[in-house]
Amino acid sequence: MRVLSFLTSLLVALSFLLPWLRPPSGELTFLHILNEIVTSPNGFEGAFWWLNPSSTGSIFTYVAFFAGLFMILLGVFFGLLGGRLGPGVGLVGMLLFTVIAWYFYGGGFLEILGEGYLLALGSFVAGFLLAGGKYL
Repeated sequence: MRVLSFLTSLLVALSFLLPWLRPPSGELTFLHILNEIVTSPNGFEGAFWWLNPSSTGSIFTYVAFFAGLFMILLGVFFGLLGGRLGPGVGLVGMLLFTVIAWYFYGGGFLEILGEGYLLALGSFVAGFLLAGGKYL
């Protein structure tokens, strides 16, 4: 069953190259989101100004968004190493990413989903269900 965890995590890693979101401002891939975080001259605040970390009410959304991104990367890493826990961690990260993106984009969230997001979500679900084996 560890091979399935590896294969599904490999699919998620490949989905990083495809568009995850298609807002009116243009396509966003997972790698673009990470690039904005790492190379933005203003740091995290400049990359995702819409999360508004200086606001008391939205600091939770700010922290949850980055926790979701980190959990997706951890899920891929653990899955590529053959761990059964990887797809589960990635699935929780996808849940956090989805909730925060849904909060930001509102009712139009389903219309802006890209192929990369759907591939990643499907791969994590398949990895969680199939690679968990008797431990699920």
